[in-house]
Amino acid sequence: MTDTDAERTRAAEGKEPAAPQSFARRRAVPAGRDGTPRSKVLVVGMDGLRHDRLVRPATHAPVLHGLLAGGAHGTSLLPYGEADGQAEGGPWTSMAYTDSGPGWSSVLTGVWPDRHGVTGNDFAGADYARHPDFLSRAALARPGLRTAAAVSWPELVHRGVLGPAIGRRVHHDGESDGYARADGLVARTALRWLTEDDPDLVFVYFGATDEAAHATGPLSAAYDHALLTQDTHLGRLLAALDARPSGERWTVLVTTDHGHLDTGGHGGDTRAEREVFVVLAEPGTPAGTRLDSPQLVDIAPTVLDRLGIPVDPDWGLAGQILPGPVTPPTPGTPRTPTEKGAIRR
Repeated sequence: MTDTDAERTRAAEGKEPAAPQSFARRRAVPAGRDGTPRSKVLVVGMDGLRHDRLVRPATHAPVLHGLLAGGAHGTSLLPYGEADGQAEGGPWTSMAYTDSGPGWSSVLTGVWPDRHGVTGNDFAGADYARHPDFLSRAALARPGLRTAAAVSWPELVHRGVLGPAIGRRVHHDGESDGYARADGLVARTALRWLTEDDPDLVFVYFGATDEAAHATGPLSAAYDHALLTQDTHLGRLLAALDARPSGERWTVLVTTDHGHLDTGGHGGDTRAEREVFVVLAEPGTPAGTRLDSPQLVDIAPTVLDRLGIPVDPDWGLAGQILPGPVTPPTPGTPRTPTEKGAIRR
């Protein structure tokens, strides 16, 4: 039994999960000789989160609203979606269903389904050997980098979307234990990493919004509750970033994989199913910046760019690097998107 499986067993038994083993700890590297902070990145995925439900009054998601107001964000339409919805035998009018398999594969690899091969949640045809996730690329490009991923949809690990080159991969089982419980365990795992260890790149996945949308639709009270809970998890992670030592500069990205019909469900080609968003928050970004149609495949090259890892053209990434802050980091400037003084007005 691996350490990840042991954590899942403890969770199923209702016991307090053990803290994950620390990264190979070494003395924290100070800021550069010129005082420039070390760049680090947190990416948070919220499954099936419709943008129109996100931008309602701030009480529904106050933390996300703070990032929207203080950072950059935008929407785009997925370049795929099956006209027949969940047509049997695979999609035939488009390159993929608007499902989580293709969506998170696109986020993590930086290429669309016609390249990574995933057209639905069966993951048939996946080619992660040629198109690995951005955490694996970062770890291989810079071996000393500490990478970690915590997810509540175990398929992201079982199917190889998140590859073995990642320093820490922890999955809790939202499919068997329910996503509300599994998301809570994911949040606690990531919180430990951010408070007790020294990660450079962290990916966190929450799935309760998608579960609620499938059960009662995205216009329901259950969906609102799932969104608010995930927003609370995000707030705890951002607070942990603010409490970290000086000498760091954090970029935070938040995104989703697909939308939902009003009645719940996805896979098709309607706007409600295809619309996705990207939130980009980092010190020096003017408040309320609108990104020009950011796409899911833009996240991978943006993460690598913020870590100072050149994007190799041979990788064939389909996305573009999202615009960086207008104010370069200097000694004494805020280190995280939510630290006092980080928002430019």
